[in-house]
Amino acid sequence: MSEFEKLRVVTGYEFLKHIRRKRLWVILGLTLIAELVVLILFPVLMDGYPKSVMAMAVMLTIGPSFATFGAIFFAGDAIAGEFENKTGYILFTNPVKRITLITGKYLASYAAVILLVIFGYVIVSISLLAIYQEVPVETAKSFGLCLLYVGGALSVTFFFSSVSKGAMGATVISLVFIMVISGILESVLMMADKPVWFLLSTAGDSMIYVYGGFELLLEGMIPAGGMGMMPFELKTPDIGLCVLSMIMYIVAGFVLSIWISKRRQLT
Repeated sequence: MSEFEKLRVVTGYEFLKHIRRKRLWVILGLTLIAELVVLILFPVLMDGYPKSVMAMAVMLTIGPSFATFGAIFFAGDAIAGEFENKTGYILFTNPVKRITLITGKYLASYAAVILLVIFGYVIVSISLLAIYQEVPVETAKSFGLCLLYVGGALSVTFFFSSVSKGAMGATVISLVFIMVISGILESVLMMADKPVWFLLSTAGDSMIYVYGGFELLLEGMIPAGGMGMMPFELKTPDIGLCVLSMIMYIVAGFVLSIWISKRRQLT
């Protein structure tokens, strides 16, 4: 059997594992709830839906954004779990190369999260079509950026999974790095008027910026004239540079996870 055929088998097996796990269906349910909360509460709290379809698209993108966190929960135990549960003694000693196993796990996790992202954007598109009778082309761009962000989040999580002793540790560290550390750095650098495009949190926000930047994001959320009271000027990062950073995270994280996993001892 060629390595390509082995990769296909590993990917298919790992994907079925994700489908059978409750976490996939839990995240799907939470994504649906997040979208319903926006659709129901927004017109109640804000006296109707926004006049701009773009503004509503920004609000509804919370679903796909939430779905991307599935990447962390699917990938946290991808490598660390094999060492923690000692299953690596069986898995890593068979004729399948470690690079094939890690790549198969990565592709399977990516495919599972893509299902979540598609589900979220289907809800966004149907909702916009029902409310405004149109779906802006920026929704497709946001979808593409979301897929890139998923790849970046997966690669970062695979990296932490390759160096962590346990699956829980890899998951927590990945969440802290992406949501907390990166987010804090983004806020500090923005206040200092420094570039933030290279941060993964900024890359995640790009799926919202594509609709019109910070101005549209804050539309209807800050009283008229309130933007002038901000202590610093908000500047929308260059989306092209955000795309570049996501590609860098995808490649660097994936390559490092394979390199470390190949050299990591089972004991």
